[in-house]
Amino acid sequence: MAKVQKNWNSKALILFGTWLWQQQEYGHALLCTHAPFWGFKIGTQLKVCWDDVIHTEDGMCRVELNLPDRNIAPRPINIYLKQSIETAYAELDIVNVGDSLYMNYKTGKPLTSSTLNRELQRFAEKFLAFIKETTDIELDYKPLKTNAFEIAWALDMVKKYNHSPAVFKLVSTFMGHRTVKDTIDLLEVQPNAITYVEFDLIKGIHGLTDTEILENKEDLFSYVFTNIVHENQEWIPIM
Repeated sequence: MAKVQKNWNSKALILFGTWLWQQQEYGHALLCTHAPFWGFKIGTQLKVCWDDVIHTEDGMCRVELNLPDRNIAPRPINIYLKQSIETAYAELDIVNVGDSLYMNYKTGKPLTSSTLNRELQRFAEKFLAFIKETTDIELDYKPLKTNAFEIAWALDMVKKYNHSPAVFKLVSTFMGHRTVKDTIDLLEVQPNAITYVEFDLIKGIHGLTDTEILENKEDLFSYVFTNIVHENQEWIPIM
């Protein structure tokens, strides 16, 4: 019987981003570490520019991502996002602050939705092979597509509110789905009073440039086993 492939969760995407940073695929790395927090459609995510997140006069990060001209609710920039943005701004060759964060920094061209599915899946296959070789854990995820980031955000959102029917309804409306059933089918989790949408949902993660986790087999095994393989399970200590 074939295994059922799962949606990528946010911590797997963020670890993937750290691996991509180590591979010097900087634009893809930033995309994989930022997108699970904000829940944007990929077209909007790719339009986020350096000037939207950085005070260019001192290189310090803004408090929130605010895109008033695009009629989009502000997104918080938490300490993890702040660290990744400021590090990238300091280390990468930024020619124009009006450029997207999510560039191919080897060619100077922005990432585009037309080719991103293929690029993400090519990198994902190498990343999953690295995890398997390093930890002997096989992560059976679906092919990585651009909607994986929005799905990961939605999974964190419904988890935070205990998979209540109310949160599924809210998330469905936010994602622009025709019915709540469409949302349930996409997330592949079932519903078990919420009043607002949140984005700062991912906790207990490493920094973008903390690549040491990729170089220590024990630490990487522990992180993948606890935070990715068994993310939704509660552990009961043995007394």
